[in-house]
Amino acid sequence: MNNTTHPALVAEQTLWSTQWQAIAHSRIWFMSVLAISAFSSVIYPHPPLVAFGAIAGTTFKPKRAILIAMLIWLMNQVYGYTLRQYPWTADSLLWGSMMGLGTLIVTMLTSLCAPFSQKTLKGHYLWVSAIALVGFVMFESLILALDRLLIGGHVITWAIARSLLIKEVVWAIGLMLMHLSFTRFTRPVH
Repeated sequence: MNNTTHPALVAEQTLWSTQWQAIAHSRIWFMSVLAISAFSSVIYPHPPLVAFGAIAGTTFKPKRAILIAMLIWLMNQVYGYTLRQYPWTADSLLWGSMMGLGTLIVTMLTSLCAPFSQKTLKGHYLWVSAIALVGFVMFESLILALDRLLIGGHVITWAIARSLLIKEVVWAIGLMLMHLSFTRFTRPVH
């Protein structure tokens, strides 16, 4: 029997698709992601923008994903320039802008969902995991390129890269688990 026509697989795909649609349009999910991102800005001077970009890009429609990703970045910048008192210098503003660009690129990249990611929950989380890693490399490459232009080169050690990667992975896993709980408790709209 062909796996693509197996009734249980079709039912799983249909249930996942309807649950994803319901969550993607949910104000509760939108506000939850915003609230958690605001909390992350309190914990870290540089919140896990890659993890938030990956989650936004894979759990919202593209326009809404870009909106929430840019709101997350903007909240972090407002918090940084007000409460953390980031310096109002050209370099500082350029760094912040590059972080915004990186977040936007990660979000847009993850919005281009691979076909397998739209069929099942497993495919979805496999895509989130893969794209979060690709997004991390891309985001950090942008930061390193800017650093090279501004300072003339900065060597990022493995310890620093590993620390940043672990932070992004932990946050991505936490956000995926949160999304999974929303998925499990969301009733499909008939």
